[in-house]
Amino acid sequence: MPDLLPVLDPRPLKDLLEMGADPGLMAELVGLLRADAPVRQAALWKALEATDQGAAAQEAHQLKGALGTLGLLRLADHVGRMEACLRSARWEEARHLLEAFPAGYEEALAALLAAFPEAG
Repeated sequence: MPDLLPVLDPRPLKDLLEMGADPGLMAELVGLLRADAPVRQAALWKALEATDQGAAAQEAHQLKGALGTLGLLRLADHVGRMEACLRSARWEEARHLLEAFPAGYEEALAALLAAFPEAG
């Protein structure tokens, strides 16, 4: 059922802009996402390879939170499922979810840029 979630809920970010947030905020947030997601993905791979349950779960948890804050619901849910797998040492399932992360990330980034073209 996770695929039933929308890719993006833009309302919280739009609310920020309507309340007077700096118009450059969206470009800054997208820039942070572009910088952070690949680093976290690499850290997750490293932790998975080392079967470091604590480090892997922590990385997934932080990534899930960042994605959720941006309203990227489907990808945050995907990473949340990965976090659950990591916490219960279901390594193969976590690896499969991490392999699918880049496609979900591209979909999420495209949705964010479509909703906020000024962020591109």
